[in-house]
Amino acid sequence: MKSKKFSLILIIILIFLSFYKISNESRFEKWSKILLCPVCQGEVIYDSPSEYASDMKDILQEQIKTGYTDEQIYNFWVTRYGERIVTDNIARNFEIILIPIAIISIFIIIFLRKINAKK
Repeated sequence: MKSKKFSLILIIILIFLSFYKISNESRFEKWSKILLCPVCQGEVIYDSPSEYASDMKDILQEQIKTGYTDEQIYNFWVTRYGERIVTDNIARNFEIILIPIAIISIFIIIFLRKINAKK
């Protein structure tokens, strides 16, 4: 019985760890890899060689230096360019992560109960 509980806990921990990403990036790197360059096709401002992206990087650095929160930075860019400027919508939509975790957890519980019922 203890080994089954341990297995369930281990599976749940592994599921959560697979969705958790460890990042050592600075806020500037994070945001510059999320914001699309309006001039380039499908390129983020971090990788873009355009002068427009360079100006956007300068504005972003100034926002971070003056103490803008992530929400304020997000609102600034979305107000100016629309939702499509931000490529990292998963961070804003928790249901994209929570629904699969919930479904997998339900199936694991059902599976473990069926195994226990056979014994």
